[in-house]
Amino acid sequence: MGWRNDAEGYGSAAKWLHWAAAASVLAAWLIGIVGDDPFPETWKGAIQFTHVSFGLVVLALLLGRLGWRLAGPAPPAIATPFEPWTGRAALATHILLYALLLMVPVSGIVLQFARGQALPLFGLYEIASPWVRDRAFSRSVKEVHELLAHLLVFLAVLHAGAALVHHHLLKDDTLRRMLPGNSRRYRGRIP
Repeated sequence: MGWRNDAEGYGSAAKWLHWAAAASVLAAWLIGIVGDDPFPETWKGAIQFTHVSFGLVVLALLLGRLGWRLAGPAPPAIATPFEPWTGRAALATHILLYALLLMVPVSGIVLQFARGQALPLFGLYEIASPWVRDRAFSRSVKEVHELLAHLLVFLAVLHAGAALVHHHLLKDDTLRRMLPGNSRRYRGRIP
């Protein structure tokens, strides 16, 4: 298996970007859900820093995925007995996922600035907030950020569920093409 996508499946780079983004979204979401409530007050800054860092990783991975997608197209979708509806649903879901992968981190950046806080770039550098603290605006942005994050996770679960339907019910290679490792060697064999 090479780095590039081909007609039979995704290359290593696309798989790595996909699974790294999935793990980063899950980590950022879980940290956002748990927040700093169950932890000592002294941990608050570190928890917020970690959440913001994962959000920035999601944004960086999205840019990498878009660049990789422009460099080489994805393999063709595997046809199902339910075409064209499944193809349209998959396309709409992917477009929404990509849009949310952009909107959630960007709304998080806006939230950080609306709170009058600097944006920490992995402890290496900080971008100062261009705005003064605005509590009302930051509350509104926080609600939007949380809603978008929940929608992103919902669509990701829907996406994973669709892959499992392909694997277990339709018995095709849709899921296998995105699994890490040399999943092409199992082509056509469903365990």
